[in-house]
Amino acid sequence: MRSTSLSRPVLVAALGCMILSACGTHDATTARTSAGSTVRAAAPASPSPGDDDGDAEMRFLALNDRVLRACAPEAPDGPDGGVPRPEDLPGWEGVHTPRYGPGETPPGVPAADGSIPVPLDGPARPASAPGAPGASGPKPAEEVPLTGIETCYGNEHAQRVRSAFHNARPSTLEAMREKLTGLDYPAARILPMPDRAGAPRVRLDLRQLGGHVVLEVTGAGTGVDAEAFGAPGTEDVDVTEVKRQPQPRPETR
Repeated sequence: MRSTSLSRPVLVAALGCMILSACGTHDATTARTSAGSTVRAAAPASPSPGDDDGDAEMRFLALNDRVLRACAPEAPDGPDGGVPRPEDLPGWEGVHTPRYGPGETPPGVPAADGSIPVPLDGPARPASAPGAPGASGPKPAEEVPLTGIETCYGNEHAQRVRSAFHNARPSTLEAMREKLTGLDYPAARILPMPDRAGAPRVRLDLRQLGGHVVLEVTGAGTGVDAEAFGAPGTEDVDVTEVKRQPQPRPETR
């Protein structure tokens, strides 16, 4: 069986996801106070000529690491440059060791006759027609609630975006996308939406490894309005198709 090693950016993303899920009960108000201007003070890295999607994603993961640590300051640090070890995070249950019955051989271990068993997946399902029940691919979904730590995480990103667009309202989708990529948000995560009252609008997919945070950014006033909301964390959900919950209107006196 081929061994797989995880790069540091992937490990940071995984640990960040664990922080989001394991610290979901963290008080969002306290988290926002702790975050303060720490994340917004950090300038985005300047993209160099020839940057590819991998470089952009690495900068995005580094940005998320700063946001998560601002929102969850109680998360333990580890010896590897401040990245906590998995066993130090809340909810860690150790590495699962598969169990094999008598006479069974773990995949990749030679059997008595010298053969090496190869695990096989179940029988492949026939491809479904688009739109048919069980068809694969993105599908519409309903908005989901955010946990306390996710709320802090989303609000920090929203405030960061609003500050960057202060007195610089984008007139086109292209201008909005260019500004967001300059803030270390990968272009692949910036998904166009229909204009709202003639103003450009996008959804910024901040989900990672089962996370739920999506940012809706719309040109408004002298800048933009940025609001975080929750989308299902599975890959088959297209965040542009997520149906938002009706927002409560302020009471009039």
